[in-house]
Amino acid sequence: MKNVYNYKLKDTVSERKHMKKDNRKKDFLGTVVIRPSYTHNETGHTYGRTLLNPYKMVTKEPNTNEKIHPFRYMITAQYRMHLLGKTFTTHAFVFSSQDGVAMKCAETAIYCLGDFESASSPLYARVLPSDIQEKLSHRISERILPSHGLYCNDISYILKEFGYSPMIYAGAEDYQRMLEDSFESSIDAEKNEVISHWDNIHETNFKNWFHYYVESAIPILAVTAVRPDAKKHATLVIGHGLKQKKITECKQFKLGDYPCIDTSQLYNTYIINDDNQIPYVEEAMDHFTIDKNYKLEAYIVPLEKHVFLEAAAAVTICDTFIENQKDRLKKAIEVFKNLCYSKLSEVSDKEKMEDLKYLIESISVSSENPLTVRYYLANSAEYKQFRIKNGIDIDEQIFYADVLMPKSVWVAEISTFRCYQEGYVIGEVVLDATASSRSKVDSVILLRISGNGVYRLPQETYTDLEKKLAEKEENIMLPSMFIMYSNFQYCKEKE
Repeated sequence: MKNVYNYKLKDTVSERKHMKKDNRKKDFLGTVVIRPSYTHNETGHTYGRTLLNPYKMVTKEPNTNEKIHPFRYMITAQYRMHLLGKTFTTHAFVFSSQDGVAMKCAETAIYCLGDFESASSPLYARVLPSDIQEKLSHRISERILPSHGLYCNDISYILKEFGYSPMIYAGAEDYQRMLEDSFESSIDAEKNEVISHWDNIHETNFKNWFHYYVESAIPILAVTAVRPDAKKHATLVIGHGLKQKKITECKQFKLGDYPCIDTSQLYNTYIINDDNQIPYVEEAMDHFTIDKNYKLEAYIVPLEKHVFLEAAAAVTICDTFIENQKDRLKKAIEVFKNLCYSKLSEVSDKEKMEDLKYLIESISVSSENPLTVRYYLANSAEYKQFRIKNGIDIDEQIFYADVLMPKSVWVAEISTFRCYQEGYVIGEVVLDATASSRSKVDSVILLRISGNGVYRLPQETYTDLEKKLAEKEENIMLPSMFIMYSNFQYCKEKE
């Protein structure tokens, strides 16, 4: 008996040690490097390389006491730390204060961006402050220390030197892209040309494009100023907030007979890392710094080299294609509603009846429940893996497994507002993000509207895709509703 008792005691001690070890790792938030405090005006810039897990930070609703994760739609990478012989991991976006001498806001933003990208992708090496200064020495003709800050072109140049393919969007004065994006659309199938047909045009500008890139989980370097000729400030925008506007506050446009909204209009708050504040501050568009008089003047998007199709062109092509398919979309919605009504007459269970009624209301389009279109750039491997993993049946899984896609794709997800709130989609268009904007609708890879889906092979054209659509008009082989994809880590962990 004594031996058995000793054995159980030892086993219990071992379990307790194991539990303590697990709790330490579970409770680990990250690391903060504290710089020496200065004796002059730079006392506020004491944070060095800081890695804090935003997903472990929660707030509570005042009335319900319900826990809310405010940083659900935010970009992070996984980092490993070694402390006292133990290995800890955390998800974070790197934060650092500027030191005010060697690094101003722009250099600090580039440093944090490079650190994050190196942790999240093997394509990029980690960027050190000395690397930034070395690149600057080849471009700037005067001394680089002490730093006087950088212009947009200087920032873009450095990002190019580190392997990115940056795009500069210069605010409301970016006339060329606005002209390219603002035309109304439909398709001449013979020439694949864009022709005017939209009612109540879906107009987009640099603020809409800004949101599409945030939705794509791309960190954006935002440049703000009180006025164009004043001193500017650079911050990193790394996500958007949870709070949505009311439908009545969003501008609606027409998609055939249906009212429609762009989901970029729903959000007005963004998560930023500003080197003059604490990490992960939520700010309204476009007050991306402490001084609320500053407005967004320009922003720089660090795209990967193979992404040729930028936001303005991608949205125009998606709108063109969706508008051309508006009759199919309308028919698919009506078929889905009729199917629900027929099921409703067969069901006797009260709970199931309520579910079907809610589904019918969710799919019924009105000005209070308009169609929604959500645009984003995605890694095709992750996107396909998600679609296959969440496929309801084998036909849906095989459909996505068979589609050939380049490394990056633009996606336009079509839903109704209520379905969007629940995280479901009724249609999608997938574009080749590596195609030129001159490819126009020939860049469309896949169309799925409710239960009908077709895709284009690399050697095929838009005309071939149209033929496939005509052949499969009545072939309902896929589920009528499917799950919305997310580029954000928190949402992926909850899937």
